[in-house]
Amino acid sequence: MTFINLLENRKSVREYQKNKLSSNEIKELEKFLKEVRVLQKNIEIDFAFIEDGWEKQDILKGRAGYVGNPILAPHYIALLSESKEGYLLNTAYILEQLVLKAVELNIGSCWVSVEKDASGLKDALGIDKPGEIVAMVALGYPKTRIPFTKKSVSSRIGVEDFVFKGQWGKSISHEELEMMGIERILHSIRLAPSWANLQPWRLIIDNDQIILTVGGKDVDEKHLMLDAGIMMLYMERAFNQEGLVANWSIYTKELDGDFSEYNIPSEYKVIGTLHI
Repeated sequence: MTFINLLENRKSVREYQKNKLSSNEIKELEKFLKEVRVLQKNIEIDFAFIEDGWEKQDILKGRAGYVGNPILAPHYIALLSESKEGYLLNTAYILEQLVLKAVELNIGSCWVSVEKDASGLKDALGIDKPGEIVAMVALGYPKTRIPFTKKSVSSRIGVEDFVFKGQWGKSISHEELEMMGIERILHSIRLAPSWANLQPWRLIIDNDQIILTVGGKDVDEKHLMLDAGIMMLYMERAFNQEGLVANWSIYTKELDGDFSEYNIPSEYKVIGTLHI
């Protein structure tokens, strides 16, 4: 399945059957996690597979969910990470790969945010591994089978609204993007998921590099960083599928300066630069 197909088939499943995944499906997911790509190799991570999810309702209630709502599923996979610079980007980059793998296997999935008491949640789930539970993915069979339909983009911002040329707010035409050979790529990554579908990312194209920023006034820092990590994965995969080598360098003010020449608003944060 191509990356674009994965994006079009990706759906967040909120309601699940009580049936557990098959042992082969679980083994396939566990094998995948052993081979998963990471964004930052200097951050120690681990995974915890949580079975009997239906019996964990009281433990998860008030601690983990999606936009404040509990997600009840037969299984969860939690990512544990040491808390250091870039760990939220790294978490999202990794867990979204798991979600896309679930799409390939026809398994329903949904992001589950750890909203409070991460240490208490870890203890209550009996996870005896180092690191903080940063986020989880719910896994199972959808309660109602939804036939495949093209993902609606009616609620998505247009390319012209989140891609700028040279500096913030300067529009770039579809014709220019087509001449650069990246119009299709940018159109496809509009399908990237984001917390509460707020789509907080903005891109600045500067010759052979694309600067990723996230921000806005309605999303907290943790969700912004997770959304940014997902977009980093999507951009990298989309460019690679088109035969273009794309590599990220994560922004640090000490090495990269303040990027003041791009006129980026103060409520937006520079995440990194994709070199193409």
